Amino acid sequence: MTDARQTDEATQAADFRRHVFYIHGFDPRGASIYHGHFRSGLKAASARWQRRIEIAEAEPEAIEAAAWTVSAKIGAEGPSVTARYEMLLWTDIVGRYWFPRRQIRLAGESFRFAWTCWRRGILGRFYRPAWALFVAILMTPALVLLALAFGIAALAATLAGVSTAATSLGAPGWLATGAAVVAAGAVLALCIFGWSRLKAWLNVWWVTRFLGYLRGTADGRFDRDEGRAEAFAERIFEVWQRREVDEILVVGHSLGAIHLVRAGARLLRRLPDDAASGAPNIVLLTLGHTVPLYTLLGGDEGFRSDLADIATSDRLRLLDVTSGSDPGSSCRIPLIEGIDLSGRPSRVVSREPDFHDILEPDTFRHIRLRPLDFHFQYLKPSERGHGFDYFELVTRPRPIETSVARP
Repeated sequence: MTDARQTDEATQAADFRRHVFYIHGFDPRGASIYHGHFRSGLKAASARWQRRIEIAEAEPEAIEAAAWTVSAKIGAEGPSVTARYEMLLWTDIVGRYWFPRRQIRLAGESFRFAWTCWRRGILGRFYRPAWALFVAILMTPALVLLALAFGIAALAATLAGVSTAATSLGAPGWLATGAAVVAAGAVLALCIFGWSRLKAWLNVWWVTRFLGYLRGTADGRFDRDEGRAEAFAERIFEVWQRREVDEILVVGHSLGAIHLVRAGARLLRRLPDDAASGAPNIVLLTLGHTVPLYTLLGGDEGFRSDLADIATSDRLRLLDVTSGSDPGSSCRIPLIEGIDLSGRPSRVVSREPDFHDILEPDTFRHIRLRPLDFHFQYLKPSERGHGFDYFELVTRPRPIETSVARP
């Protein structure tokens, strides 16, 4: 025990180098949004973890390169951590299936996805352990039906009510009809305004878009873009071969976890069976993933094989941090749900981020009412407690063995 503690202290006393690869979710906005998220959390994370965390590059340079250098000084006399933070982009693929200004198509897709999930038994499987996602799957169809029913009823009531009222006051028929039409137009405008506010608040079409992408990719209607996974794996392997860092951390956030699985399996095929001394550790981290939903949709046997490979390999570490209340994730459904491991033991280490414990009550109430904010909380610093903290993980001055560390 003493030797182990001394080894850990010696490791933490030395400077540490890490290369972080970040694979974003179904988001076409690019590097500027994620650089902004990271930069905005520096001050809070530095105070929280008593580390002077900074970004070396100017903002325009970092955004253009989609990469930046993070430095962290641990205390006054502690070690320094240098982390090269590099985004692996697939925004062009997202843009191909974003379908802007096509609300009728998106509404239809929401009904098709809900039907597919019911037919394949996914709704029943997710009802309790993934209640937030269960609601998200049914949310858009339900809102579309309610909005249509409410709008039609409001228009009919307005037309009838105004026309009747005008006639009872002695207005001629043409005036009563005109007044009813004007009033109905005003009600329609209010309904459209209310729908716009509601769909913006709940990010209705964002949910529909990412679910539609999952379905289209699973059944082969959309290109699975395995060439992008090859490119990601090749880039990670290139850094591994250089042996200029102590550790490589690959993060797959949201639907980015799908690309992480594919890239991770292809990286494994490039790695030698026996890593030579001095080779960097490799850690894969999924945040707020929808991997079980994708695999249960069926159709992508290659992906299932890839997931089995990285979940059982002893040449890398696979960590999963996913909230049971995140509507943009598979919640408490295990990462390897429905995967045949052929008798091999799973090495996946899963835990929840415990947002209710690591955030102040006001902050937690705020994100609970905003699904997209909740889904992006994984990338922000914690405020209290001993749960998951993304900034702590990126700047941890020792090899990553678990997803949490006490401050």
